[in-house]
Amino acid sequence: MRKRLFAILGILFLFIVLSGCGKKDNAQVVDTTKTWYMFQDQGESDVISIRFLKNSKAEVKDIMSLGDSVGINRMNNNNANPSYELDRNGKTIVINASNKVVFKLLKPYKENVYGRHMKGYYVQYQGQTYKFGYITKTDKKSNVTTDNKSKSQSIAYKSMPDHIINVNAGSTPLKNTNMAGNFNFSTIIDYRRTDGNLTVDNNGTYQMTLTEHAAQPDTETTDSKVVMATTIESGQVQSMYGKVYLVPKNFLTIEYYFHGQNQNNLLPKSVNLKVSSKATGNQIDRARTRIEISDGQMYLFSSDFTVRKQTAQKVANGNYLTKSDKSQVSLRDAITQTYQVYKDNKTNPVKSNADFMQLAAAISDNHDKKLGNIAVDFGGKYGIDQVPTDYQGVDIDGNKQPLMQYLFLVTPATYKENGPTITTNQGKFLIYGMLNNRLFLLKQPDKDSTTVTWTLVNGVSLKVPKLKFTLD
Repeated sequence: MRKRLFAILGILFLFIVLSGCGKKDNAQVVDTTKTWYMFQDQGESDVISIRFLKNSKAEVKDIMSLGDSVGINRMNNNNANPSYELDRNGKTIVINASNKVVFKLLKPYKENVYGRHMKGYYVQYQGQTYKFGYITKTDKKSNVTTDNKSKSQSIAYKSMPDHIINVNAGSTPLKNTNMAGNFNFSTIIDYRRTDGNLTVDNNGTYQMTLTEHAAQPDTETTDSKVVMATTIESGQVQSMYGKVYLVPKNFLTIEYYFHGQNQNNLLPKSVNLKVSSKATGNQIDRARTRIEISDGQMYLFSSDFTVRKQTAQKVANGNYLTKSDKSQVSLRDAITQTYQVYKDNKTNPVKSNADFMQLAAAISDNHDKKLGNIAVDFGGKYGIDQVPTDYQGVDIDGNKQPLMQYLFLVTPATYKENGPTITTNQGKFLIYGMLNNRLFLLKQPDKDSTTVTWTLVNGVSLKVPKLKFTLD
């Protein structure tokens, strides 16, 4: 009997050990006492910090930047730390705050962010790809940059072209003239599906323009139309180690507002120029990039790019370059054109519902994701197909209000029982209108009545946010 008891206990112990070893990814994450950070790019804004507590609770904060300890707590409806749940798929974590946080773990993530060594996962959150990690080590303070202003300096628009490095100076003509030409390619950069164009000149210079779309998981079959950034890189073609490399001298990044984006009229957010020269050193963080001809086809190789294999390509691990007659915009012209777009939008920012929503989203991005005192969620559902005559408002005296010029609807960041949402056949939404360059919100005085009224949103000026020019 005793032997049998020991045998049973032994089996139970083995089962416990094996169960512990086989913990799923999401269970391993919540089993830590570390502070996790969810962010995009370099974590310089709109960061969520998460600590997983005992009893399946979590401490969730909206913080300004990576590493901050002070922020706004996300509580549950009882004003307490929210509970969390783990999906059986082993990848999804649901945090039941009043503003729910639901994300899915993707592939492992590791990066040095301004001296903070991060480790964790890429995650899918609100339909976009974020970084989700904890700090494993912090470099000495002299190497840590917590404020982008100490890394980049503001510069006047007119002065930026003066800092562009002349790539023609010291260039060496191409040895293999078959590499000269204009080429298109498709690739992925940090989950962002990217359209690329590379021009290689016989004089030994090149320019590469990349249009990066919103990050998506590999499983998505349709490419996102949202444009996150355009980068223009120029430099020299150099032969080293028996290979042909692209050595960048200038790297221009134009970022766009992407929440509620109108792809027909992109609103630029910032313009940054990085250069590599003897005077400044190399400010361009780009992996070594080379071009090769193989089996009569031309390829680009870089660890920064994830290959999107094309039907006709023969080399699996290269970015296939196809001949193109599409000409690129020069660095100088790109700076000028971006500034002109900003000026045009500043003068006449709204010409359609799509423009109106994009402008409102950009304003909310610069004001803690709020329009006035109401938090909005452009990562959720939104729409621009509304017709002003369908939303006739009535004032307190029962008189018809003027029709709005432009409209859009968006989901609120949090739902409140007596909040200003309007119930539609698509769900509950905040409905905003624009009249005489002023922002209005549609409200329903009685939830059991179809009567609605437009109310002015105080403290919101419908002006295009300032375009920032910076130099590294």
